[in-house]
Amino acid sequence: MEVALEQSRRVPGFRTLLLFFWGLIVAKCLLLEWAAECYHSPINTFLFVWIPSFMISGVITIVYAYRLFRELPRMPLSGRLVSATWVGCTTGFGVLALAAVSDGVFDVYLLPALAAVLLGVGCFIQSVVDRQRTFKLLAVGWWLAALGMFASPNVNALAWMALSLLLLLIIPSGWLFFTRKPTT
Repeated sequence: MEVALEQSRRVPGFRTLLLFFWGLIVAKCLLLEWAAECYHSPINTFLFVWIPSFMISGVITIVYAYRLFRELPRMPLSGRLVSATWVGCTTGFGVLALAAVSDGVFDVYLLPALAAVLLGVGCFIQSVVDRQRTFKLLAVGWWLAALGMFASPNVNALAWMALSLLLLLIIPSGWLFFTRKPTT
């Protein structure tokens, strides 16, 4: 198993492009949500911002992933581990978001901090699997951001999360994608 991991440690370009793409989408939605709440806009952001953004982006992601995976004979073990980690973190966040929004189990303004914790976990595991020090540093950044957002769970946590996405996801994943060496 370790040999299979060693042979497949490169961070695939499609994974970093998806991180970049989804970081932009979520940051945009968070900033629009923050602005709508701060300025008491009558717009239903769930209906007019979140749902269209996630539907369109989801379709683009599925088409993009389908075309890429069709070309790959088989995803390497490291890719499966990292993908499973991110699916687990995303699903866990979905459960937390559903509990906060539908059942009111906890304040919805805690969601950005909880997302930051899960993003830190995902980055840390990816750093171990891919042997990328960058992701370990990003994990620490996410956990520090989470502490700050836990300290002040209010509407501004949405803007702080958008800024964290820019600094800890969009810029690093864009840098990794656009500076990577093409594979032969």
